[in-house]
Amino acid sequence: MKLSSISIKNPVFAWMLMFSLILFGALGFTKLGINENPDVDYPSISISYEYEGATPEVVEKDVLEPAESILVSMQGIKDMTSTAGRGQGRIELEFSLDKNIDFALQEVQTLLGRAQRLLPDTVETPTVTKSNAADDPVMYLALVSTTLNERELNILFKDGIIDQLTTIEGVSEVRAFGARDPMMRVDVKAEKLEQYQLTLSDIVETLKRESVELPAGKFETPETETSLRVLGEGRTVEDFNNMIINRRGGRANYVPIRLSDVAHIYAGVENRTRISRVNRTPSLSMPIYKQRGVNAVEVADRVKERVKEISNNLPEGTNLSVNFDRTSFIRLSINELLQNLLLSVLLTSLVCWLFLNSMSATINILLAIPTAIIGTFAFMYLMGFSLNTFSLLGLTLAIGIVVDDAIVMLENIVRYAKKGHDKVQASFKGSSEIAFAVLATTAVLVAIFAPITMMPGIEGRFFREFALTICIAVSLSSLEALTLAPMRCSQFLNVASEGIFIHHWVDSAVDFGKRTYVKCLNFALGHRIKILLTSLVVIFISFTSLNFIDKEFAPESDRSFMFVIFIAPDGKSLDYTNAKVKEYEAIVEKNENVRRMIVAVGGGRGATSGNRGFGVLILKDRNERTKTQFEIASDLRKELAGIEGIKIIIRDRMGSAIGGRRGSPIEFTITGPDAEIQAQLYKQLEKEMRESKLMVGVRSDDIGELPEVHIIPDRIKAQQRGVEVRTIAEALNVGVGGVSATKYTERGRRYDVFVQLKEEDRTRENISSLLLQNNRGEFVTLNDVVKIEDAFGPQSIYRENRARGIRVDANLNTDVAQSKAIAFIKEVSKKVLPKGYYIKFSKDLNESLFSVLMIMVLGLVIAYMVLASQFNSFSDPITVFLAIPFGLAGSFIALWLSGSTLNIYSMIGILLTMGIVKKTSILIVEFSNQLRDEGKELTDAILVACETRFRPIIMTTFTTLASALPAAIIVGAGSETRRPMALVIIGGVFLSTIFTLIVVPCFYSLIARPRRKILEEV
Repeated sequence: MKLSSISIKNPVFAWMLMFSLILFGALGFTKLGINENPDVDYPSISISYEYEGATPEVVEKDVLEPAESILVSMQGIKDMTSTAGRGQGRIELEFSLDKNIDFALQEVQTLLGRAQRLLPDTVETPTVTKSNAADDPVMYLALVSTTLNERELNILFKDGIIDQLTTIEGVSEVRAFGARDPMMRVDVKAEKLEQYQLTLSDIVETLKRESVELPAGKFETPETETSLRVLGEGRTVEDFNNMIINRRGGRANYVPIRLSDVAHIYAGVENRTRISRVNRTPSLSMPIYKQRGVNAVEVADRVKERVKEISNNLPEGTNLSVNFDRTSFIRLSINELLQNLLLSVLLTSLVCWLFLNSMSATINILLAIPTAIIGTFAFMYLMGFSLNTFSLLGLTLAIGIVVDDAIVMLENIVRYAKKGHDKVQASFKGSSEIAFAVLATTAVLVAIFAPITMMPGIEGRFFREFALTICIAVSLSSLEALTLAPMRCSQFLNVASEGIFIHHWVDSAVDFGKRTYVKCLNFALGHRIKILLTSLVVIFISFTSLNFIDKEFAPESDRSFMFVIFIAPDGKSLDYTNAKVKEYEAIVEKNENVRRMIVAVGGGRGATSGNRGFGVLILKDRNERTKTQFEIASDLRKELAGIEGIKIIIRDRMGSAIGGRRGSPIEFTITGPDAEIQAQLYKQLEKEMRESKLMVGVRSDDIGELPEVHIIPDRIKAQQRGVEVRTIAEALNVGVGGVSATKYTERGRRYDVFVQLKEEDRTRENISSLLLQNNRGEFVTLNDVVKIEDAFGPQSIYRENRARGIRVDANLNTDVAQSKAIAFIKEVSKKVLPKGYYIKFSKDLNESLFSVLMIMVLGLVIAYMVLASQFNSFSDPITVFLAIPFGLAGSFIALWLSGSTLNIYSMIGILLTMGIVKKTSILIVEFSNQLRDEGKELTDAILVACETRFRPIIMTTFTTLASALPAAIIVGAGSETRRPMALVIIGGVFLSTIFTLIVVPCFYSLIARPRRKILEEV
């Protein structure tokens, strides 16, 4: 071919091509980010609202419904879900994949501006964010102190720590769990209000009038300017204590009353809604979020360095430490992949050396690896990829493919050299003869993998890097085989070496195999129909193994950490839940596999949920323990079952980043017209799921009820006494909910002045005696104009496409496949759900696997068109495709024998196998065609082609198996996703090679048509 000839004639050009690929690849490698997953924009936007003190039903009615009514008009929305909680609401918009998420974000913000006019005045502008695969915190820090009180610790965090962390390069946000904002507390005494005939509004208005600093202008003279300041803002506790309440109900108050007479004023913190601990020690936990597209590992390293710097300046007895580093798994996983990559190279090198009997030939082939693999890094950088589990997995599995082209090329050149040609002539003849086969195999592999970039759903976005990385590596290996390999052979090829004893053994084994193969082939060609029928039976029997293979979306990895969810009975207090969580901590502390435990009891900012809690269990590294993460979780579930009065759910299976919305293996929503019936159906389904023993930790956040006290205004009595409903609502808003009346400055920062009834007065009995002032200036007690009733309200409300639903999450029991659990739920739901009620899984397993199947079909169609064009034949591609059924059969058998599941990773591995196994067919068919064009009869051409190509076929098979072997047998971080992919390649390539060597020649001999002679125009 022309490319080979150019390289052989211009070796310096070829060397420069090789060095440039390695140089720019190395430069690109140094600039690639390191992350667990590709930096993928999810087609979704999150909108968060804060509505202080509101119940879920009020949030739904006053915030979510009006906002949704505006957002629903937006084009491209696939799903709209929302959740209303205590004091907060959240809307999730999922768009179709063709929607530009940046434009969508701008459009959403515009619509929310319109919606804001429909919301209550106290609802602040929402926070709008894009969802991303790397949105989880990269690490958690813990701030603990034995010498500082809670207020001092929070001021230290606000003033001395958070700014130093957020300025780190690559950090986007630092949050704090358990943090309580410093503030000036004005705790009003209910009995003093009654004594002095004051209302809560009088206190708030006094603070607004008495603690104020407004611009006062300046004095100007011809020579000077002097600014004026009215220092009327309170700065200390004493300042606020001495403020005078001059008005009562808007009228003058002639009796001097100080604020300190009716309230306890002190520098404190906001109300306690969450208790945070690390290893049973109170702490302030800080999740660190990274910016998009940056190197997660580098960000974590910078944070650790800054933590050391900050720690040197902390007060005595105060410590800032790394509590949980999520990048540890990324580091381990990437290191495992790099080790697999290196081992694949070493094993491939060994196979080449054993077969080629020449160190120079071996080095010649191995130079294809840095050229193709390192060269790929340059293109990865240009395309904005990162070093992640998907791209590195693609490179690892590509090792065997990369050297295959070089092996086929070199083996053919060596064959001519052993016939007596010098190395230059051998390079010319060998490269020109094999070039078509190299191009055909490369084109087929690219045709198989390119359609993955069109895979629907978010999984297509993730596997895009995997597919394109393989396509680039394979294309570069083809370029290397057609240019650099022949050039190096023309300069350095040495076939005179006799090798050592092991080479003689390998040569003898290959020669024996070749002789045996030729005998079997001669027999098979005499019984072609029987051979083909037998092969169909073998394929059919092999495919029955599919019935014994479990299915799941993605395999779970042992990440050395687990999440824990605490659910106390409805209406239980923060202190009750905290006491139960302490029992949990006492049990877990004794477990030898646990390195650290984190708990957060109660709700967060803007919400109160005292009966809930959350925890993280950080386990020892995998090599430091004898049990897997899933076995430890199973043991803990049994131990924790003895704690009564609280439900403890251990989530040892995190779900995949390309899995469902909430990260659990089982996620679905119950929908239907009536919310009460939905709750009843959940209880029936929950019972069935629990009793099946297939699932553990079945739960829903949408059925819990919390006790409420309903204040019902008696409008007739209120009218008679001249009291407005707004007056009632404002009194309760201040007294129970609390309001920020004004702000003050402390140490250069602005803090709230917070007014609320003191804690012991915030009870049902005390609020009934609160004073209200009517429109005539008279005082009326709250009890005179309202009815107070006990009731229950939902803990949270979930809406899907503007209708209520109930979300259900569950974890899988030990050794239970996802497909079995999903099939069970679908079967039970048919019996339980009445007409009009449905369940909707957040991720449809069958739909995802079907989309991969469609990509396979599309890849085969494209590959057929490519091969038909290259062979100029409609029938030859069909012959080539005969290898695929045997490859599939081998893949399924490998999954069955190893106990692995059919998942999206193993399906991608099967896709790769389909591309690899066709190489054997292409080598046989292409060379047979060449020999027939030279005048040989069909049978003779087949026999010569098969015998000649036997050695390179066996070599490429062994190198492919060797490159996949480390990923199949090495257990380490993330190996659960790599192993099924490698197993299907090993099983598919092994079985396909055995059968293809016999079946393809038989089939080819049956359908091969006479070769056409193309007359060249003179």
